[in-house]
Amino acid sequence: MSIRMSTMNCIVRLCSTGLLLVVSLSTTSAQIIRAGIKAGPQLSWVTVDDPKYNAVGKVHPIPGFHAGAVLAFKVKDRYFLNTEYIYSQKGKNVTGKIDPNLNDKVIYRHIDVPILFSMYFKGKFLKTREFKWYINAGPNISYWLGGNGVIEAGDLIENGIPALKYKIAFGTRPDHNDPDILYIKDAKRLQFGMNVGGGILLEPGGNQKVLIDFRYEIGHTQIGNAGSSQFLIPSDYQDNMKGRNKGIRLSLIYLYEFSSDPKERNKGKSTINKKK
Repeated sequence: MSIRMSTMNCIVRLCSTGLLLVVSLSTTSAQIIRAGIKAGPQLSWVTVDDPKYNAVGKVHPIPGFHAGAVLAFKVKDRYFLNTEYIYSQKGKNVTGKIDPNLNDKVIYRHIDVPILFSMYFKGKFLKTREFKWYINAGPNISYWLGGNGVIEAGDLIENGIPALKYKIAFGTRPDHNDPDILYIKDAKRLQFGMNVGGGILLEPGGNQKVLIDFRYEIGHTQIGNAGSSQFLIPSDYQDNMKGRNKGIRLSLIYLYEFSSDPKERNKGKSTINKKK
């Protein structure tokens, strides 16, 4: 119970920090606000920093998805500052070099709070139809919630287990039971990184905005140490957590634009009252 409360407190602080940073960085004159939702697929992997691991296994990308909320503030003209609050699936797929039967597919669950500075440009499609496109960049704050995976290995086959499903727990293994739980000690659950990307802005009408967004995430924090985790079975394979999350993300974003200026919100009301 205390672990769950601690996780919830970290998530609340993470989201609050992102919101406070965006509000404090945006100027007081910024009155245009965009709020909405986003979702889409992503492809993630882990860049292992331990050169010894290269002889053990090869890391491949693994598909996942993300979804969450978006809040953006107009700073000036074509510049926006925005933050996002996203549930994100990251992970990796490891195939063995020493053990040809090794295949470890694992999904890590994260809460991501990217803070992005965006710059918009005008473009034309077929020289007639105008649209807007943008580039963005900024830091990413991420909190590691947990994860689960499926592993195949020669040691498992010898014990009559074709594949072992497991879930991730943080901390030191208390005993030698529960082979379906992978304990990770010294995990760095609060992680920092960088996002760069861009996309296309479509304006179907009114205050509605639709964005097709592409993002590249570059993790800075190592998610653990070389000996942070170990399976009970297979006993001859040790996952190496000394690496950084990376990935590419494609999103469909829907935003509604409104003004925080009371004069803009009340525009037209005085005219209506006079008519009455």
